[in-house]
Amino acid sequence: MLKEAAEAGFYQAPGTVDKFPRLQILSIAELLQGKKIDYPRYVIDATFKKAPKSRKPAEEQIPLGTGELEEPF
Repeated sequence: MLKEAAEAGFYQAPGTVDKFPRLQILSIAELLQGKKIDYPRYVIDATFKKAPKSRKPAEEQIPLGTGELEEPF
C-alpha cells in the first residue's frame, strides 16, 4: 500500500510551490494521536470541487377541496 501511495505522485495547488502527496495512509494509532493528512489549508477551494448551483422548478399549487365529500364518479 505504501508503495502504491508513493507512486500516485504529488498534488501542487495552483499558485503555490508546495507539493502534497496525492494518497496518504494513516494508521488508527496515528489518527488517535492526532495526526492529520497534509493538504493545502491556505488555498481556498483548491481541494474540493463545487457542485453546480441548481434552480428549483416552479412548483404547481394543488387546489384544495371545498371540504365536502365528492363522489368518485
